[in-house]
Amino acid sequence: MATPRTSGRMRQWAIASVSALLLAGLSACGGSPTPAAASGVLNIGLAAQGSPNWWPPISPATSCGTLTGGGEQAAFMYMPLLWINRTDQISYPKSVASGISVNNADTVFTIHMKPNWQWSNGQPVTAQNVLFDWSLIKAASSSSSPLPYCFAGGGGVPNGWQSVTAPNSHTVVVTTKAAVNPVWFEHNALAQLVPVPSVWQKYSNMQRELTWIQSIGSTPNNPVYKVVDGPYTIAKAVPDQYWTYVANPKFSGVDKPSIKTVTYHYETSSSNLFAQLHRNALDVAPLPLSLYGQRGQLTSYHVVAQQLFAFFYMTLNFRSNANGIGGLFNKLYIRQALQMGIDQPAIIASIYHGLAEPTLGPVPRYPKNAYFDSAIKGYPYSPQQGKTLLEHHGWHVVNGVMTRNGQKLEFPLLFATGSTSRTNMMQLIKQAWAQEGIVVNLQTMAPSAVGPLVGSVANSSKWAADGDTGWIYVPDYYPTGGELFLPSAGFNRGAYNSSTMNTLIHQTYAGGTTTQIKNRFDAYQVYTAEQLPGLWIPTPESIAAVRDGVHGMRANYNPIIALTPLNELSLGSAP
Repeated sequence: MATPRTSGRMRQWAIASVSALLLAGLSACGGSPTPAAASGVLNIGLAAQGSPNWWPPISPATSCGTLTGGGEQAAFMYMPLLWINRTDQISYPKSVASGISVNNADTVFTIHMKPNWQWSNGQPVTAQNVLFDWSLIKAASSSSSPLPYCFAGGGGVPNGWQSVTAPNSHTVVVTTKAAVNPVWFEHNALAQLVPVPSVWQKYSNMQRELTWIQSIGSTPNNPVYKVVDGPYTIAKAVPDQYWTYVANPKFSGVDKPSIKTVTYHYETSSSNLFAQLHRNALDVAPLPLSLYGQRGQLTSYHVVAQQLFAFFYMTLNFRSNANGIGGLFNKLYIRQALQMGIDQPAIIASIYHGLAEPTLGPVPRYPKNAYFDSAIKGYPYSPQQGKTLLEHHGWHVVNGVMTRNGQKLEFPLLFATGSTSRTNMMQLIKQAWAQEGIVVNLQTMAPSAVGPLVGSVANSSKWAADGDTGWIYVPDYYPTGGELFLPSAGFNRGAYNSSTMNTLIHQTYAGGTTTQIKNRFDAYQVYTAEQLPGLWIPTPESIAAVRDGVHGMRANYNPIIALTPLNELSLGSAP
């Protein structure tokens, strides 16, 4: 089961608004699903207006962190070469790879693949499938790509890789251009590799190949999606109604799916989703925060709240043509004044019911992890200090708006529809900024439309700030900022650029002693927390209503990948 995420693989794993992969509701025209206890089918609700919109086993920048249905859905149609467990370590029993050998110079990584791993058509998963994936990633990372790669820049992709070869059918050798931190390279570079079945190899020209992938990216009923190596495959999809997965009988992994059919359902609003829960029509669904206080009305359910190894922030457009604001976000004091107008404790208490954590920088404080620097305390909430800071730099309130040399501190604040809690948070922030003389005009858009707008350079003049972005560290499990804050990063949608940041990030990639590696990472983390490449907002927990007969959601939850895989769930009688 995936957890909410926002525009990122977040993915990546969407983390597009807090709703990506986990869940959703029932379509008004899709009918009422039969509960799992009666049918053996697991019915999952997607968050309001959450609609899977990308299915290929490669993530483009325009769908990065939105609702991906193939490689990033909890069903895992395509398995990553390396599986990361709940303690942020590689779990080889669950990986396609059986192990990695590293040379003494930390420049050659030899990946050994399991010879018995196979595709659903019975063909073996081979090193050639990995080489094809690398060819897609490399081509998609180029500036001329018709399908820009979401994780370009992360893991040194592609410029830090010297070569990728296959000496035999189950061995892949990756050579880097310089010595690297092996933990970083395995977690953030090699973990990006996802074997791609040969059915996807339609063109030898990579530009044509990527264009073709783009053309079928949102049509999961295409026969190309039938060949998978994950625990589930898509059986039927009706856009904005439902998406049905069935178990892959040839799945080679250790956790064989016991639930044979899983259907995700679309929901138009949080209130309609809650109504379906109230009438016991769904087995698992996100519990809308705006209705969290009414959870006692749900019978035969228990609430599962899980922390995310993630952070949430407002994406700022640093380009000179940003809508209404020009290049003013490049000035640190303006970002600091904005941050001082975000009352994270109040948002957490009044909107998130305490089920969120303040975001202090790019590494979450919770769930507890080895990376967070406890010396980071964050910016105080103080609109008065923010106003004073602006006045110190020559700004003055004119007709209610901070103005300097004819330039007004006024801009549109974009955020996705479908969440009352998100709307309430934006209203709260708007009111606090008004106390500083900063005026924002709230602009809403369907969740599926936010990513393509903010993620496209061609649309850079049409927005200034994306109010609700989340980043789950997948597949950049070593939480440095290569996928986010480097100029070439696929998810650097606001074009943030700092030479100091670039140096600090690259230093986290280098090898060295344990102390050297930790000091470099802390230097990056502290600088990022202070410099505000985005504005920190609370990071919510994933909150789901789970039918009492659905087992494994809490016990098998992995906070690193922010989900419980469907093949680790089971059905039975209520306890």
